[in-house]
Amino acid sequence: MSQTEWGSLRAHIPPVTRPFLKWAGGKGQAFPILRQYLPPLTGGQTYFEPFLGGGAVFFALQPKAAVLSDLNGPLIATFEAVMDTPSELAMAIRRIGEPQGEEQYYELRKRFNRLVARREKASTEDRLNCAALFIWLNHTCYNGLHRVNQQGEFNVPYGFCQKPFIFSEPQLKAASKALREADVLLLESDYEKVLSRAVRGDLAYLDPPYEPVSATASFTNYTREGFDGEEQERLSKVVHELVERGCRVVLSNSPSPRILELYKGFRTARVLVPRAINSVGSRRMKVDELVVVA
Repeated sequence: MSQTEWGSLRAHIPPVTRPFLKWAGGKGQAFPILRQYLPPLTGGQTYFEPFLGGGAVFFALQPKAAVLSDLNGPLIATFEAVMDTPSELAMAIRRIGEPQGEEQYYELRKRFNRLVARREKASTEDRLNCAALFIWLNHTCYNGLHRVNQQGEFNVPYGFCQKPFIFSEPQLKAASKALREADVLLLESDYEKVLSRAVRGDLAYLDPPYEPVSATASFTNYTREGFDGEEQERLSKVVHELVERGCRVVLSNSPSPRILELYKGFRTARVLVPRAINSVGSRRMKVDELVVVA
C-alpha cells in the first residue's frame, strides 16, 4: 500500500467534524446519551472542557466560544498543530510511514519521548514532528490509552492492531475548522486555574480520571501527578464554587460511594455507556457511569 493510499484510509468517510484521536474513555460513542444532560449555549457564553482528552464533546457541540485545556502538554500542543497547520501536520504524519510492527512502534515511542523531554526548547519542526508522533502513536498503541511513568514518559505498549486507522487529511482540516471557528483558547493548565475564568452562564463539561470502583480498576496515571481521592475532593469544591458563581456544570465519573457523596444535592443520573478498553472487541461491554448536572 502506498503512502498516499495509507494517508487516505477510510477516505470514503465524509469529512465531518469528529475527534482525530482514539481516546480511551472518550465520549464519542456516549455523546448521544450525554447530550440530553448538556444545557444549550447561547451567544456570549463560553464552553469549558478542562479535561480535554480527545475533545469529543467539544467537536459534537461545536460551541461559538471555548476554552479547552489539559495538564497533558503534548496533547495541547497537538491540538494547536491541528488548529494552526493541519496540512503540514498531515505531511509530517505521512513522513513517519506506514505502521510496520512492534519494533518500529517502540523506536518511534522513544523518539516521541525525546522530543517531549526537550519541547520547551524545541524548534517549529520538532513541535510539528512531536504532534505527528502523538497522533501516530495514539492510533497504534493499546486501545488509545495515554499513560506516563514517574519521569513523564509515555509508556503505553504496542496495540497489535492489524490495520490501524491513523488519520485522514480531510478529518484534520475539519477539526482545524471547528477549533478556529470557535475561537478556541488552548491551555496547558490545571483545571482549577482554567475554570477560574468562567463567569455566570458559562458551561463546563468535566470528564476527569474516574474514581476507581475497585482496587484493581484504578487508572490514575494520565499525568505523572496522578488523580487520587484528594483530587476528586478538590474537583468537587471547584464544582460547588462554579455553581455559586452562576456557571453550569456537567460532570462524568464513576458511581462510587465517594463520588455520590461528593455531589450529593445535585441532580445525578446513572447511564450505560460503551466501554472501549478491552483487547477483544466482543468483550467491550457497556458500563455504569454517573452524570452530575449542577
